[in-house]
Amino acid sequence: MARTFTLPKKGTGLWNEGWHTVTINKAEKGELDNGSKYIDTWFDGYPDNFNMRIYEKIGKDGEEFAVGNLFRFANAGITDALESAEGETVIKMNDDTSELVGKTVNTYFYKDGKFTRILGQVAPVPFKNIVEEFTDKDVKYFKGRCESFFSKWVEPKLKDTEDTPTETVTEDIPF
Repeated sequence: MARTFTLPKKGTGLWNEGWHTVTINKAEKGELDNGSKYIDTWFDGYPDNFNMRIYEKIGKDGEEFAVGNLFRFANAGITDALESAEGETVIKMNDDTSELVGKTVNTYFYKDGKFTRILGQVAPVPFKNIVEEFTDKDVKYFKGRCESFFSKWVEPKLKDTEDTPTETVTEDIPF
């Protein structure tokens, strides 16, 4: 009697820790009961239960920057730029979530116990738009900033399933 036996794909790297260049296929804004606002994004090639959430963060100047950086680094919704009186560039953007669909960013995957998670910060891919240009050197810089954030704020809080404590017996063995 003949039979078949299917082996799973090897080495796709879909869930490997580290940097992944992904394309956003859906994005939605939301708000928690405590008033915290966020944006969720999903990616081509990954299941719907695997998404990245970025919470809004407001700087000392009152300007939101975390979700803004997602749009900036995804080259999404940027329509114009102005120069402020202090010489800074002020980006004008449409922050509708539909602007993110089809855009590509670099995301950092990490293990939290037995689960893979996505860091809530992104790095750009190389591109040039009407406001700025990101070269390979710039991408490396922003990846380094994300990795520093991960090392300082996320990694110390991770669950490690391999180093789970085991009960130690300190009494003498009775034989």
